[in-house]
Amino acid sequence: MRVNFDSTAEVTLKKSLLGALVLLLLFVVITLSISRVKSNTWDESAHLMAGYAYVEEGMDYLSPLNHPVTGRAISALGPSLLYDLDFDKSVKPEGAPGSDFFQYSLKFLFENSVPGTKILTSARAGTIIVGCLLLVFVYLWSYRLWGVTGALVSVLFTALSPNILAHSALATTDLPITAFFFISTYFLWRLSGEEGTLLTSLLAALFIAAALTTKHSALFLMPIFVAAFIVRLRASGLKQTLGLFIPVLVLVYFFIWTFYAFRFHSPGAGYMPLDWARFDTSAFAPLYDFIRAFKLLPESYLYGVAGVVSGASTGRAAFLMGEYSGTGWWQYFTVAFLLKTPIPTLFLFAASVIYYLKSMKRSASGLGALWLLLPVLMLFVLVSAQNVNIGLRHLLPIYPFIFVMIGSVTTIKTESVRLAKRVLVIAIAWYVVVAGATYPHQLAYFNEFIGNPDNGYKYLVDSNLDWGQDLPALKEFMVERDIKRIKLAYFGFSDPKQYGIEYDYLPSYYMPMTEGAGGDIELEGWFAISATMLQGVYLPNRDMYRFFREREPEAVLGHSIFIYKF
Repeated sequence: MRVNFDSTAEVTLKKSLLGALVLLLLFVVITLSISRVKSNTWDESAHLMAGYAYVEEGMDYLSPLNHPVTGRAISALGPSLLYDLDFDKSVKPEGAPGSDFFQYSLKFLFENSVPGTKILTSARAGTIIVGCLLLVFVYLWSYRLWGVTGALVSVLFTALSPNILAHSALATTDLPITAFFFISTYFLWRLSGEEGTLLTSLLAALFIAAALTTKHSALFLMPIFVAAFIVRLRASGLKQTLGLFIPVLVLVYFFIWTFYAFRFHSPGAGYMPLDWARFDTSAFAPLYDFIRAFKLLPESYLYGVAGVVSGASTGRAAFLMGEYSGTGWWQYFTVAFLLKTPIPTLFLFAASVIYYLKSMKRSASGLGALWLLLPVLMLFVLVSAQNVNIGLRHLLPIYPFIFVMIGSVTTIKTESVRLAKRVLVIAIAWYVVVAGATYPHQLAYFNEFIGNPDNGYKYLVDSNLDWGQDLPALKEFMVERDIKRIKLAYFGFSDPKQYGIEYDYLPSYYMPMTEGAGGDIELEGWFAISATMLQGVYLPNRDMYRFFREREPEAVLGHSIFIYKF
């Protein structure tokens, strides 16, 4: 006899909602606590200040090259509402001659009327709220497809995901684009079916516009929009389909201008024209000129699109399993996904896909599952095709789709229902243990395929592991060992002195040099070397710290800073 163990008699909707609420609260507690114990990462001060300048002053030209305004504004809302911060409106934009944008962003964070740790925590709270919104829609989509048990399982895997937790606790744009991309796809899925209404069109447009103005990778929503249009067209005919999808396009355009306060650009005290000459050799240069001439899009938004299109093909210095490249590898994100995703997630996702492929012809939710699987496949292909290989975070938007798909395992019909339940329980228990054992170092998580996260630096660095987040752990270690001063090679956009760390400078990227630095270094005393510096990714001499790589460290802090004593 074949049995379906997803029984609403066993788990009622009320209990499922209560369980989801508990997981939501747990998510908030974990992310808030992580946000309080981690130092600012590479991108946070720039995102925060650019967002604050926009929220408070309407300045959208300070740093538009790679990011639009909405994701950054989310980080700035907390500090803007809670504190009266000092802001120098004459700061020179990123890329302008004599720009002091990045330097001033650190000053804005750490030398303001409020301590930098408070500003940073309030900025990160905005991302956490967006993370909560993501959990709500994971539940909604999974519930519509798989029922109450599947929805609860999907929320559990989302709420305890090391990658989701890590980026929900940071004031960056990676989690917001993940949420808005997923929610946009959810509403496009709704539009493609008979449930699509004008209200659905409105909500789809709102979240698509939010995604487009959070990160330019949201342009990958275009194929999903086309797919939704075609599916609805086949089911309902041209007139009804146009009546739902034309409003989406009109409203997306309207909302983009709304998010930019209907300003083409906003001159301020330090305004400098954007450097459009840098794109003169681009094949899209005539298109950019046409859009600017007729002011069809906000200038800084268009400038960011041009910058991302250009940067994706240019590439950046990258590291993968002992190799270095300036243009990346096609397999980079596959390796990162396999090493930084918990094994229970990989196992259950594989099981759900295999079962779907076997039962798709007789499955009532077969088309719904395709709306989960195709975005994962599309994002994998498109992200792997670009040349910037600096972190799994660029692939973060695939995870909510995976977690909703995992909810389908509760609907699997099997002859051995007891065995199936035990396998699922074991996978969930393993996942929960991983979440607890990783805390609070979710950013540096690696799964058991490589032994433990302390080995992660041998495979991947940069934002996969070491993004400058562990200065508080270094300070705590120095206090415990009564270390007054340490020789430091740090990968991060911060001054360790802001965290009370006295140090002697070792060649680093981008840490400020201390007085007298640059001479011979005596191999004596305590050394702290962050993982990205240990691998020399951004150093002219990539073997600068090979001597240390070949020795066992005295300790490893947060899996990202290696301590040596001589």
